[in-house]
Amino acid sequence: MSGVVAVHVGAGSHSSSLKGEYKKLMRKACNQAIAVLRGGGNALDAACTATQVLEDSPRTNAGFGSSLTADGGVECDASVMDGHTLRHGAVGAVPGVRNPVLLARQILDAQAQPRPGGLVPPSFLAGTGAQVWAASNNVETCEPTDLIAERSQRIHEESLRNIQRLEEGGAKRRRYALPEEEEEMQGGLLDTVGAVCVDGAGYVASAVSSGGLLLKHTGRVGQAAVYGCGCWAENNCDGSGVSIGVSTTGCGEHLIRTMFARLCARAAITPEMGANISNAVTTHFLESGFLEGVHPRMAGALILRHDPQAGTNDLYWLHTTRTMGVCYMTTHDRKPQAQFSELAMEKIGMSVNLQSKSFGPPGVSIPVTTREEAQPGPSHRMAGEEEEEEEEEERGKSDSSDEEEQPG
Repeated sequence: MSGVVAVHVGAGSHSSSLKGEYKKLMRKACNQAIAVLRGGGNALDAACTATQVLEDSPRTNAGFGSSLTADGGVECDASVMDGHTLRHGAVGAVPGVRNPVLLARQILDAQAQPRPGGLVPPSFLAGTGAQVWAASNNVETCEPTDLIAERSQRIHEESLRNIQRLEEGGAKRRRYALPEEEEEMQGGLLDTVGAVCVDGAGYVASAVSSGGLLLKHTGRVGQAAVYGCGCWAENNCDGSGVSIGVSTTGCGEHLIRTMFARLCARAAITPEMGANISNAVTTHFLESGFLEGVHPRMAGALILRHDPQAGTNDLYWLHTTRTMGVCYMTTHDRKPQAQFSELAMEKIGMSVNLQSKSFGPPGVSIPVTTREEAQPGPSHRMAGEEEEEEEEEERGKSDSSDEEEQPG
């Protein structure tokens, strides 16, 4: 049985000029995760490896380069879940940890170790207490300021100036123009990167990591750290025989109030060509009474469904935002496939774009399929177009570039 890894770089509004960088980063994450599986690692190892690669890039809002709090610091959220043991490890608003996903993994692993006196090991640590625990449990820590990227600092300062102008009435409630890549963090990208994986033994795992919303209050914890909201992984989900892994992205407050990761997992048990997933997101998110008065409603998810009886793996990704970037690869593939899906501007926060990819036997190519709850608008781009662009981009690369992206 082949293993599968898939990653995402968040749902939001990605700059067209930077999509090439995001795709290269996602391919790197998939390649390194697949190398872990090929080397005998399990699904949790691979999901954490992929997410660590995404955290290390200053381009993503996770780990180094995260968006800054109102006070100018970096506080990160992350969680991981093992579908085999059903353990979940999480950290919230933690400063000074280079790879929050590795800290979440360590917290998960520590739950398997008996503690003297019947003490219960933690499953969720927050703030400076999480940083102290990391330092005493062989997780790399650093000065909190070491996680501040120059780009993040520049965006933070400009955002504070804009708010001051608004408060003084000089802005007349208009948005100030920022360079395209800076506008992503200012208001477009919502929070989160992550990965889902199934290994050769059929075990699933998921991971998620986030720097949180720009100018968030110090101590704010988003969905990336919250059980059932940021990620989900469950073998034999609800006794169905099907295993599901989920990693979410979007506005954390919206996802927490709807327990979005668990919602997606339950809907994917019997997806019926994606209809159940799409209907669940529409009914329990876009039309949810728990989000009364909240508009637009921003969410995204990466869902991996493994059916051991049928011997199939199906990947779904969905978003109610303008764009979402994903990448996937199997242990039989020569290279990963990265793409962005898009939703028409007039449907943002009101409609869900759902796409899927089924993985057949080695050498069999199954096309990506697209489903949208509302009628496709003129600016809606189908997955096939993205795949054609992907192929053109790959053909345009040099041989040396291809070699750099293969697992080492």
